[in-house]
Amino acid sequence: MKDATRTGGFFAAYFFGIGLFLPFFPLILSANGHGPAEIGTLLAVPIVVRLFANPFMTNLADRLQATKGSIAIFAAVSAILFLILAKPLGFWATFFLLALIAAFWSPILPLSDAMAVNLVRNRRGDYGRMRLWGSIAFVVANLAGGVMLQYFSAAWLIGGIVAGLAVVFALAVSMPACKIDETGEDNSGRRDASVLKSPVFLLFLAAAGLVQASHAAYYGFGSLYWTQNGIAETAVGALWMLGVVTEILLFYFASRLQSRISPVGFLLIGSGAAVLRWLIFPIATDFAFIVVLQGLHGLTFGATHLGAVGLIAKAVSSRRSGTGQGLLSTAVGGMTAFATAAAGPLFAVDPATAFQLMAGMSVVAFLLIAGLNRPLGRMQSAA
Repeated sequence: MKDATRTGGFFAAYFFGIGLFLPFFPLILSANGHGPAEIGTLLAVPIVVRLFANPFMTNLADRLQATKGSIAIFAAVSAILFLILAKPLGFWATFFLLALIAAFWSPILPLSDAMAVNLVRNRRGDYGRMRLWGSIAFVVANLAGGVMLQYFSAAWLIGGIVAGLAVVFALAVSMPACKIDETGEDNSGRRDASVLKSPVFLLFLAAAGLVQASHAAYYGFGSLYWTQNGIAETAVGALWMLGVVTEILLFYFASRLQSRISPVGFLLIGSGAAVLRWLIFPIATDFAFIVVLQGLHGLTFGATHLGAVGLIAKAVSSRRSGTGQGLLSTAVGGMTAFATAAAGPLFAVDPATAFQLMAGMSVVAFLLIAGLNRPLGRMQSAA
């Protein structure tokens, strides 16, 4: 099996679990006897924990030069913890289990990103073609989870998550050792440390995080906004799927586009599209109009993701690739948490205001990226 195929499998298996967890895990918690207030607190636990766990665990993997080994261990530990969680437990036991799960499960994604970009460096893979399997698996899991709930209890969904983690473990164990940069460890380590701590890199992380976090109102309240404006529930599901399809299409053609568009170019396209999308979102109440607007998802999420991952791949050596991707994950997660918390009260008062805040975040991101164009270019060329 080719390394690129295995890495595509990492994304597929990981996102299959995420596709079951995000929409259906609240049902599992409810079936285990937790009330709405407890569920809200428990769902916040992984969000908070991964902000700290991702940079720490990915940095540890980089220091040990054990990306594939770390993925295997993290997947095995996560699977065991999920199996324990399948049985009804008290609030605090569930709280601490979810914290442990987040500490081991979440770093798998940035480490998989690091592995994928290292394959691209060595001309052994196409990042977009590898990553698109994650998006496809996410949609499949959404559909499969709904079907499973018609015939089985919610606890059976944990079996699907564990199965995905078992596949990640098997693929990681079978993966050959990653080839790292040939530069001396000291020189490479010093340059990477300088890059990762530089104001330019930190501002880049902030900009990428702002664009991805601008999806918070859409993820949290987009479906509610559409149904309030007369869009049928079945049509809402189709709109969500359309957004993911545009993302998959961008990933499929990414290699052709990347020969013409730089990572900074992708970031500018993604942030610019986000400004347009969130400004128009509150006034797009006609179904046909919404369909056209959903076509921007491939740019607002997909182009931003390609730009951010691609820039880290160019600016940071393979020795610290996991750390770089982990910091990106933390920036996105942290800003998304704050944006979601802010969007809720705003949506309750005036839904349009929540999306206008998202547009404002995207404007700030666009200006940051535009202002950093030259220093980011120098950072990439120095890699």
